[in-house]
Amino acid sequence: MDAITPIKIQFRMEQWATLIKECQNSGLTVKAWCQQHNIKESAYYYRLKQVRKQACAELPSKNSSDCKPVEFVKLPIHAATGSPTITIYLPFATLDVKEGTSRQTLEAVFEALKALC
Repeated sequence: MDAITPIKIQFRMEQWATLIKECQNSGLTVKAWCQQHNIKESAYYYRLKQVRKQACAELPSKNSSDCKPVEFVKLPIHAATGSPTITIYLPFATLDVKEGTSRQTLEAVFEALKALC
């Protein structure tokens, strides 16, 4: 490979990264954006894959010496008394709400669940 080829490849990657950002920020579907710009969808997705591969290759590698050990905190366990007042069954979890649960706790749980769904 000559000296110019890596520069050409990098230049094309930067061009495609810019086009991909334009597409993602356009508010259009990929299909509509590609039609407006006379780009084949398959070419768009191929380039997206190439740009992602390059981005992953440029990530700093983590070796075990860089990692800090995980620290665990011991939490007190409060024994539940009685049966739950409300049980909510979700595809990925079951939520039991006991009598006396604070409104703030419920709101925080529901916000977290909303983010998952």
